[in-house]
Amino acid sequence: MGRQRCWHLESGGHIVHIKHTFCAISATLALLAAAQSASAAGMNFDIQNSSNYIITGFYTGENGEWSSNWMDFKLAGGESAAMAFNYDGPCAIDFYVTWEAEDGSNIDGDVTSIDICDANTIYFDGAEATYD
Repeated sequence: MGRQRCWHLESGGHIVHIKHTFCAISATLALLAAAQSASAAGMNFDIQNSSNYIITGFYTGENGEWSSNWMDFKLAGGESAAMAFNYDGPCAIDFYVTWEAEDGSNIDGDVTSIDICDANTIYFDGAEATYD
């Protein structure tokens, strides 16, 4: 996209701004487009369970609030699954996974920070979650 120039004319010592409103609107639209490109909406990635645990949940957090479980399935050790991340927000997120305990309850993992826009695969090895 070319750089938008906002021209002005000088006439008799007075500056008359041409297209001032148009330039302000163009700048606002450019900022909105930049913000949208840094949004995580519609991101796809894989989750790989390299542990001996059954992953039962994937939760994301923002501003101290946690999402509902993004997974509607269980992921056994050695399995992977494609995830569709339909979240309209910033790329930098916190997440944690839950896994099934022997008694059937869920155990919450540690919170991990991630740039979801750069994530291709999230790996869980039973001790930590990493991504590439």
